[in-house]
Amino acid sequence: MSNYVIVIPALNPTESLIDYVKALLAKGARHVLVVNDGSDREFDSIFSEISLIEKCTVLRHHKNKGKGRALKTAFAYFLGHFQEMDGVITADADGQHSVEDVFKVANAISSDENEIVLGVRDFQKTHVPGRSQLGNKITSFLFRFLFHYKLEDTQTGLRGIPASQLSWMLQLKGERYEFEINMLIHARLRDIDFRKVPIQTLYFNRNEGSHYHPLFDSLKIFSQLVRGYFYDASLWRKK
Repeated sequence: MSNYVIVIPALNPTESLIDYVKALLAKGARHVLVVNDGSDREFDSIFSEISLIEKCTVLRHHKNKGKGRALKTAFAYFLGHFQEMDGVITADADGQHSVEDVFKVANAISSDENEIVLGVRDFQKTHVPGRSQLGNKITSFLFRFLFHYKLEDTQTGLRGIPASQLSWMLQLKGERYEFEINMLIHARLRDIDFRKVPIQTLYFNRNEGSHYHPLFDSLKIFSQLVRGYFYDASLWRKK
């Protein structure tokens, strides 16, 4: 864990994000990188307080650009400022990833740079919102059908990514949630392995704090899966 930076994209977060960052650092995180993805001005005090925390950096988009762009902003900053570090661990700001699970993923990271660690949730739990169950079932089925790999949680935001893999990820299409599925598609095309780590399936208030749009973002993810197979994969085979 000492050689990984924790990346947290955030849009209009609750004050619990402050305690979350402090808890990660108290448990041994080397550095936390938070991206304010164009949050409303009323949330400035939260980001200001986080920016004062030692070993924490806050980057800002002046307008909302989407989770994919926030991750790319963090990856680019990491490559320019943390050359001595081994990679990043991405986590969500809405409370879905416990501090314990972040470190569970961190402990699963090996020295193999050709491997990405994924924190995988169990969507069969009774408390999982219906829209999350349905969306993940469809994307998991399509991913297995098109790319011949069984991945129970295609939308997990908790990932351990080696620094050597970040440069090509910066070139991928996708500014919102479809960027994360595009990462998985191109990892498969590059024969990068996935190490799956079971994590808690946490939802609060039926996931009302999520900025995921069930219809709009799901359609983008589905279309990215199909595009990845019929266009990206065909180009990859020609190389």
